[in-house]
Amino acid sequence: MPVLSHCYTPTYRQEDATNELIRTFETRDDDVFVCTFCKSGTTWVQQIITLLLNGGVQGEKTYSETVPWLEWLTFKFAENDGPAVRYKEAQNWTLDKLKSTPNRRFMKSHANLTDLPVGSAMGLKVIYVARNPKDVVVSLYHHIKNKCPHTFSGDMSDMIRCFVQGREMNGPWFDHVLEWWEAANADPEHILFLHYEAMLAEPQEHIRKIADFAGIKHTPDILAKANIYNSKKHLRKGGAGGWRDAFTKVESEAFDRIYEEQMEGSGLQMDFGDGLIK
Repeated sequence: MPVLSHCYTPTYRQEDATNELIRTFETRDDDVFVCTFCKSGTTWVQQIITLLLNGGVQGEKTYSETVPWLEWLTFKFAENDGPAVRYKEAQNWTLDKLKSTPNRRFMKSHANLTDLPVGSAMGLKVIYVARNPKDVVVSLYHHIKNKCPHTFSGDMSDMIRCFVQGREMNGPWFDHVLEWWEAANADPEHILFLHYEAMLAEPQEHIRKIADFAGIKHTPDILAKANIYNSKKHLRKGGAGGWRDAFTKVESEAFDRIYEEQMEGSGLQMDFGDGLIK
């Protein structure tokens, strides 16, 4: 499979600033991170946590204020970056404010295991959500094409090739997911590993798991009110198996070969929709 030159790079990411953040950001024992490979359910979990913390109602703060994206606070945007600038402003945080707040912190990150800043904290918790990679590719393609200031100029086929080569901003999906999978198996007290598709199938059970893991008090009524998935139009389709409308048969088979090779022996299985588990 040839290496692509079409793979996108974000125009706003500052590598030096991100590396400095990883090196110097001090975490706390009661911090909770929501970590995912991009387009794997991050926003959904941010919304769940926001509702859980507010007794099942939205409250005055948006999900991006309640669970701010840590790395985003180091990014630099041009005036014409539009949605990205507005999202950063909506978070209503600066890095200094986040460091100094006396309140318990819930934060979003797309970091892999080794790039999540942990400082000296021993008790912090991570909620990790994994989604089947074919649906991730499709969601990522539409996100980049429609919303983000990136330099990607390819089509869906280019994105698929880019993805399996690990030439995405978060690096290889396989490395990202498997590192967190192994870490969660080794330390389930501090890392909760969830499957996006299982959350779709049993939302109430997974909302309860999130609340219990994060130590958020709840009632059956609050759990029910935190189940807002079906009402959110911007969670694009969101179901499992939408990749079938985007992949050709040849692309799907080639992807499967790489997937099976990379996942062999891991014990991790993903739900590709319509009963296809592998």
